[in-house]
Amino acid sequence: MKLYRVCIVEDEEIIRKGLIRSIDWENFNSKVVGDAANGLEGYKLIEREKPDIIILDINMPIMDGIQLLEKLPRHTYAVIIISGHSEFSYAKKAIEYGVSEYLLKPLDHDELVQSLHRAIQDIEMRRSYEVKSDEAEIVYQALKPHNDIESTTLQMALKYIQDNYNEKITLDDLRQHTGRSVTLINNRFQKFLGMTFNDYLTRFRIQKAIELMQEGNLHLYEIAEDIGFNDYKYFNQVFQKIIGTSPKIVLTYFARVNAESE
Repeated sequence: MKLYRVCIVEDEEIIRKGLIRSIDWENFNSKVVGDAANGLEGYKLIEREKPDIIILDINMPIMDGIQLLEKLPRHTYAVIIISGHSEFSYAKKAIEYGVSEYLLKPLDHDELVQSLHRAIQDIEMRRSYEVKSDEAEIVYQALKPHNDIESTTLQMALKYIQDNYNEKITLDDLRQHTGRSVTLINNRFQKFLGMTFNDYLTRFRIQKAIELMQEGNLHLYEIAEDIGFNDYKYFNQVFQKIIGTSPKIVLTYFARVNAESE
């Protein structure tokens, strides 16, 4: 399993070295790949090492933690802020830049450990569930150069799924919509997408479920109904099989991300 890469940016050497030595990094499947004593050195370190997790002090010489965050792409790293400032304005500013955790000095070891657990969870969630674009549109664009009956049939089938995924859809529905045989339609799914019609429909629905979870306006049973699952228990099983974790965990993750960004 790939190790999580950690950078520590803290001007107080005793704290910086203490963080390196006091945490059982192997227990987190992590490795400290570098540390820096000010924001400018920290920025260069982060640019060079491309860490997964950054532990960052706010008050530092040359470039402070907020200035450093301004220079970094947001939501690329899990960032744990450590600060002597309890004022809400500092925490609010940090949250605006996608900070995962905001801890006050003197650091509590157990709080730091819990923050690292949550940071790693955030990384895994972001990698697994971030919906970058509409899957059907990607496939549609990929098929555009193929101006033949095979790809045209599949484009029609994908558009039908995109418009009706919340309803019961069968291969016979696609047969009637495209005017092509069930065998040909399923063959086109396997040839161009590497999966059957049923597999594609299921994955498309799960993608839509994740998008609704990101919006955070519905309960899980409502999401299941909205994407075409009449049985919530079955939806839960399918989601777990495809994504590798339960829909409840994913919904909780997005709820926390949305709360932090407000």
